[in-house]
Amino acid sequence: MIKDKVVFIIGACGRIGSALSKACLEHNGKIIIADINEERLSHLALKLNNKERILSKKIDINDQKAIEDCLKEAVLKFGKIDAFVNCAYPVSKDWGKIAYYEANYEQICESLNLHLASFIFIANIMVKFFKKQGFGNIINLSSIMGVYAPKFENYKGTSMQSSLEYSVIKAGINHLGIWLAKELFNTNIRVNSVAFGGIKDNQPQVFLDAYRKCCASKGMLDANDVCGTLIFLMSDYSKFITGQIIIVDDGWGL
Repeated sequence: MIKDKVVFIIGACGRIGSALSKACLEHNGKIIIADINEERLSHLALKLNNKERILSKKIDINDQKAIEDCLKEAVLKFGKIDAFVNCAYPVSKDWGKIAYYEANYEQICESLNLHLASFIFIANIMVKFFKKQGFGNIINLSSIMGVYAPKFENYKGTSMQSSLEYSVIKAGINHLGIWLAKELFNTNIRVNSVAFGGIKDNQPQVFLDAYRKCCASKGMLDANDVCGTLIFLMSDYSKFITGQIIIVDDGWGL
């Protein structure tokens, strides 16, 4: 489906990023995998084991020069970049530890700056690159929490909580895609967001059970469950899809 397409994945060592990297190779694509964690990045590249179709680079998402240098190296190796997928998930030191009503101004700003601002910043770099190249495809990973209200009742009996900052960040990422898609009319550059449901990550059983009752068939997803949609959005089968928020949630939002 994406034979010989070149895909740049930032946040490649996360659950979805690593699953997507594997899926791209399985669909005969070529990948640039980038992450801030050099050890995990080396392990991922070794596991994928395809030097001809992989370029691996350590990148801090706030380092413009590192990103631009990576783009240059990718073009030298592959000749082009067809798609960019932002799987990054930067979090502050206090992420998930402080309830909304207890957070101070600096803590809120740190979360927004690290996550939402970095998505806006990287999109800026990629748009300029794709404009110069003459074509491109930007896919931002978002969440159903940026589309729907939380189901607070699902958290009862757990130490988990719904994060307001997370919902605001993901809603911002969704609208970033809409804004860019409209602004980039007639440039041969598409922009979409994929808002996925919860991904399994050792959540307590009481939460998993409550979440499952809101869904059609599975409940919490595995990282691989999102990859098919992402591969489709990279492919030419989706060439007339832009400015959309594609929801993959097993019906959670219904």
